[in-house]
Amino acid sequence: MSSRKVSLALVGCGGIAGAHLKAYKDLHDRGVRQFEVTACCDISVESARARADQIAQFQGKAPVVFARVEELVKAGAAEAADVCVPHCYHHSATLPFLEGGMHVLLEKPLGITVKASRMLIAAAERKGRILATAENIRRGLSARACRWALSEEQMIGEVPAADVQMVYNGQLNFADPKFKWRGVKLLTGGGMLMDSGAHFTDMMLYLFGEPESVYCEMQTRDPAPIQDAPVVGDAVADVEDTWFAVIRFRNGTRVNWTYSRVQPGPELKFGRYYGSNGIMEDLGNGFHAFQSGGRITLKDGTVRGREWIESEYQKSLSAEDRERLFPGGATDGFSIEVADFVRAVAGGGRVELDGPAGLAAKALCEACYESATAGRFVAYADVLNGKIDAFQKPINEFWKI
Repeated sequence: MSSRKVSLALVGCGGIAGAHLKAYKDLHDRGVRQFEVTACCDISVESARARADQIAQFQGKAPVVFARVEELVKAGAAEAADVCVPHCYHHSATLPFLEGGMHVLLEKPLGITVKASRMLIAAAERKGRILATAENIRRGLSARACRWALSEEQMIGEVPAADVQMVYNGQLNFADPKFKWRGVKLLTGGGMLMDSGAHFTDMMLYLFGEPESVYCEMQTRDPAPIQDAPVVGDAVADVEDTWFAVIRFRNGTRVNWTYSRVQPGPELKFGRYYGSNGIMEDLGNGFHAFQSGGRITLKDGTVRGREWIESEYQKSLSAEDRERLFPGGATDGFSIEVADFVRAVAGGGRVELDGPAGLAAKALCEACYESATAGRFVAYADVLNGKIDAFQKPINEFWKI
């Protein structure tokens, strides 16, 4: 492993950047200091300065503040960028870094559409730079342990079916600036199916491999008004607040995926993975699959809890694998994704989740949208390669992608 430090820029200093900043501090406190944050960039200079001040408290040196991506690139203030901007700006904020010769860790979902994602992947390949997808859920200890138990050790046998639901009654607070853009399709690319859903689709790929086909129905039952949304001004929420999806995987697994935030009655949240020899239940938010661990109940009544699964998984790891997967003992997914990225930049290696991996999860979300638009099953491969794009076409046209 290279011992040199990577100079890193935090780009976009809003909500999700706070989780990345905590990751920087967590790694620093653990002695994983293969990077230095040398720049903070945001169109709100005040936000960038606030993040720079927070970083200085543990790093000992404040990053330089920039208001524009182009200024940061021109100044040569960093060799790599951690991009944490809203979905609609993923492509426009990331391209200048790649074209300027910088490596990029980009928050999920990769681009606002499949076409935008492919544009970023092509730029990274053309410039010989790393484009990594910032996906935190699969990297945590609980998620990795459950994946090991389910897919590698097959502790519940073959898994022909899974059922994941989240149903409750509570509209997003569109008066809150951090949610205003999340209600408009042109800004977010879709609703929670794309937002929180990108975590879920990545985990399904991690568990079951390549999807074959998707069927989805979706609705917007509560088209709430949104005042002064970014870019578009006053708008009406047009993203889905309800969906019912069936995902068929090439290995034979079928996943039923249901969500609604406008259903009266008690909240219902679960993730159940049915095997030939038992069941694994998700102990937390099923859309962040196994982030809070899982519980196995076998046909003979044997129960294996979260602690047992995680302990057995850790015993299965070599010391080298343990440090690679959980650098410095870190178990937070944000810390691990940052460490993985800077390690690859410093040593010229590969990241766990590159651009194509991010596109794969993105395309599974888009397959749900495209199925709902077409009113039929769609082949995952046709969405991944851009053959089917009716839902995404207006978004591409709006952003001139």
